[in-house]
This record gives sequence, structure tokens and C-alpha cells, in this order.
Amino acid sequence: MDRDDSQEINLTYAKYKKSMLYSLLLLLFLSVVLAIVYMTSSSNISRDREMRQYAELGNMRASLLAELNIVGTDLAYYAHSELAISTLQQENLAAKNYLTSLMFQIGNLYKHYDQIRLLNDKGDEVIRIDQKRDASLYLVAEEALQNKANRYYFRELAGLKPMEIYASPFDLNVEHGEVELPLKPTIRYATPIYDQAGDFIGAGVINYNGKDLLEIVEDLNVHDHDKVYLLNGAGFYLKGDEADKEWRFMFPEREQLVFGDEHPSVWRQMQKAEQGKVVTDEGEYYFSRFQLAPHSMFNIINKESAFLIMFVPDSKIQAAQKNLNNSAIIAFLLVSPMFIFLAYKLASSQIEQQKLFSQLTFDARHDALTGLYNRSAIIDFLGKSISRSRRQKAELAVSFIDVNDLKKTNDLYGHEAGDALLKGVAKVINMSIRNGDFAARIGGDEFLIVFVDCDGGCANDIMERIQAAYGVMGLGKTGKEWSLSFGCTQLLHDTDDVDSIIERADKLMYEHKTGQKNQLLP
Repeated sequence: MDRDDSQEINLTYAKYKKSMLYSLLLLLFLSVVLAIVYMTSSSNISRDREMRQYAELGNMRASLLAELNIVGTDLAYYAHSELAISTLQQENLAAKNYLTSLMFQIGNLYKHYDQIRLLNDKGDEVIRIDQKRDASLYLVAEEALQNKANRYYFRELAGLKPMEIYASPFDLNVEHGEVELPLKPTIRYATPIYDQAGDFIGAGVINYNGKDLLEIVEDLNVHDHDKVYLLNGAGFYLKGDEADKEWRFMFPEREQLVFGDEHPSVWRQMQKAEQGKVVTDEGEYYFSRFQLAPHSMFNIINKESAFLIMFVPDSKIQAAQKNLNNSAIIAFLLVSPMFIFLAYKLASSQIEQQKLFSQLTFDARHDALTGLYNRSAIIDFLGKSISRSRRQKAELAVSFIDVNDLKKTNDLYGHEAGDALLKGVAKVINMSIRNGDFAARIGGDEFLIVFVDCDGGCANDIMERIQAAYGVMGLGKTGKEWSLSFGCTQLLHDTDDVDSIIERADKLMYEHKTGQKNQLLP
């Protein structure tokens, strides 16, 4: 074999070795990339599942407590009223009639109360309003009223201070010593009533229909195949995966089954934290411990602990893992030397799409000139704010703004000068309103501001500052004060809606504008 032939063989062998080396390096690189992607994806799946479960638990808990906050507010509202004191202390018939009407209004407005009662200092029912199966209310006749002096919730009131509320355990309603059928889950909230001299004269009692709490838990469990449990502090099932397990503590003759009997390791971990996750062979248990009582703004006695638990079965977890495994195998089989480039292009494309979507979403709710929200966005916000303010008994105000001399400015100095007026309004508004307020441009020279937790006087004060700042801005930019007209109103009537409150603010704005013109007249 001559030298040339030997050199050719060596070059061929070197090319072969390099080809093999590059192939191995490429396969190694791709394996590392896939391994990183696999481990990251597996971690993300687990983390996302955990975040979803905690978010759902938090949503359930917040919804349950929001329900109970309303109960505490309603109880304190009628039981600590002068009407209740007059009815009990002076046996004032007119006060009793007014109080009865008020209690009916409370029951009709919030249809979750099985009973609303007023008791005297001896435990006799003075007023009792019951809810029928069809959710309608009726006043129990005097001859059917009962004495509740021996009931535990009345006895517990003896040591309570004024304005304190006693919360009973979450159990089943008992009538004449027997559990009422069909089962009626109930929580009783009672508060003592004292006269001006500090003497105990009676009590207000609301029986909250606990099935509404259980329905909240069921309705908010949006994940397929997940199980949700509500336990009392002792671990008895208030809501379980089988109806036969529920409310065992109300039936002493039956086997007393608790969650800890079936899941001892999970129960032990639940005693150590307010919230957490326990992983078992059966699956993942997410839990949150809280108190079945109204908000801390009320002084609640005998707060009962409860546990919300969500169970994700291992079969669901393994199904997600299996999907990931299959995806990894397919990716490995289909990947090519262009994988990195293609992945980069795909990521770039997705980012661009996300940017475009975000921009379109922003444009759909914002005014292009001023950057404020547009009319459809603030109409939607105002509607939701009206509903929320009524539920929370909070203040809500609206200000309608009209930019003065916009048409005149456009005609004399051009639309660029007119646009400066509008942008100036937006800038002053953004500097003056609070984070929770909502401002929008709703027309050519018209703006609207929704002030949350603010009455008409508060809104008017803010608008005065906006008007002053706008005038100063005009002096700085053009040497002439810019001017605007405004009208402020607040949520006043039960019939108020989006259109009526805007119309009222618009009318007040025109009155303000007329007053401004009159001031300019010689």
C-alpha cells in the first residue's frame, strides 16, 4: 500500500471519527436539553397543580367567610338596634312591629337564614321568623313561640359582654330532642342585648342554613376527579365523599368515624400547620384550617375550627406524568440538528403573539389618546362596583367631567392643541385619584371617574383638586388657565344602576357648567 493510499485511508478514518464524535456530542447535548426540559416540566406540572389547589382552597375559604360575615353584620344590625331594646324593655308594640318588618327585610334580602329570632331575658321567643322549604318567610304565631332558656346557645350568653357574638358548633338542627329530618345543617349565632343601664334584657339569634356553606364547597370544586372534604375541629365529616360518613357525631348510636381513622398520617400533619400539602401513596391532600365565624371585626366567642381538604388522586397525578413521559420520548425520536434553531423561532413567535394579544387586550379597554380606560371598560367596572358596594354596605361615588372650550380650541388652534387639553385632563386625573379608583374617557370631551369607598363629598373634594391642578397646568403650558366642569354624585337609592347614577352626575355637571358661565357674565 503506497503513501497516498495510506493517507486517503487515514483521512477517511478521521472523517469517520469526527462524524461519530459530532454525532455523539449532538446526541449528548440533545439528551441534556431533553433531560432539563423533562425535569423542569415535571417540576412545573407539580408546582402548577399545587398552586391551583391552594388557589381553589383559598377561594373556597374566602367564600365561606364572606357568607358568615354577612350573618354577623345582620345579627348585630337588628339585635343591637334601639328597636330591639324598646321591644324588650318597654314592650313597645310599634317598635316590635318595626323590628319585625326589619327582620323580614333581612331574611328576604339574604335567603340563607332558617330562623331569625328575638328572645327576652327569660329565654322566651318574642319574635320568630322561620323560613319554609320554598325559601319564603313567615312569622310564627305567638301561641307557637317557645322558651329557649335551656338551649346551650342561650345559656352561653350569660357571660358575654355587650356586642359579643356567640357562634355555635356547625351541627344538625334538633327539634324536640330529635335530629330534624330531612337533615338541616345549622350554625346558630346569638348576641346578648343590654339596656342603657347595662342590664341583660334578651338576645338576638340567627340560625344560618349550613347547607349553603356545603353547596359553596361543592360548587367551587372545579377540578375533575378531585375530592373535597369539610371537617369540624375534631375531624368529623361535615362534607365527605360518602353521605354515610357525614354528621356521625350527631348520632351517638352509630359508629363514630373521623377523618383521622381513615387517614391517620394526613391527620397528624394537619395538626401541625394552618395550611399545607401531604403526599401519600393514594395521592396528594391539600388542607386549610380556619374558623367558622364572621370576620375579626366582630368579637366572636366559641369560634369553631374547621378543615377544608382537597384530595388529588394518584391516578390523576400519574396520568399527567405519563403524558409527560410520552411527550419526552416522542420529542427525542423526532428531534433533529435544527432543534435549537426551531425552538428559538417557536419561542420568538409565541412571545410576539403574546405581545400582540396583550396590546389588543389593552387597546380594547383603553382610550388611545389619553391612555385612560374607555367607556365599555368603566361601564363594566361601575356595574360590578355598584353590586359590590351594596353587598359590603360601602360608599361609591361617580364624577362626570366635561372639558370646557375643546371645540373652540380645536377650531382656533387645531386638533393638536385640543388633544393637549384632553391629555392634560388624563394626566391630572392619574396624579389625583387613588389606586382603587377607575377613570375613563367616555366621549370626545367627557370623562368619568368611579371613586370606591368614597361618598359624594369626598369625590367633590378630589375633583376640586383636579380642577385646580388642571388650571395650573394650562397656565404653565399656554399662559391661560384650562377649565373643566364636573358633577359628583354617590350611590343613593336601591334603584340606582349604571345609567341612573351617570345621568345624575351628568346633570350635576351641566349645573356646574351653567354656574361657571354665569360667573363670567358681566
